[in-house]
Amino acid sequence: MKIDDLCKLLDGLGIPWTNEGYTDEDRPEPPYISLEADLGGTSYADNKAWASWMNYEILLYTAHRAYELEDKIESALDAEGCAYSESVTHVVGERLVVASFYVSVQE
Repeated sequence: MKIDDLCKLLDGLGIPWTNEGYTDEDRPEPPYISLEADLGGTSYADNKAWASWMNYEILLYTAHRAYELEDKIESALDAEGCAYSESVTHVVGERLVVASFYVSVQE
């Protein structure tokens, strides 16, 4: 999966999303998604770059645990053959639940 494919996948979910987070002024009410870039990597063979990738977190913010939205994201990633790992965190003080889907995207 390439970054354009990931963006199309997020567009198709029907959940507002942004790249690298919302500001306090433009943050919608939950649910919403923030796509956050992490560290990338490159594999080399014969002194040449063989494959490069960037890791991203798809962060689903909800007011309460939203299994149906998590399932929707999982199904969309599975349909694209995109491997992911998932974790869920409760944000203390903000009354938010964050479901994080960690994916690697080919560059």
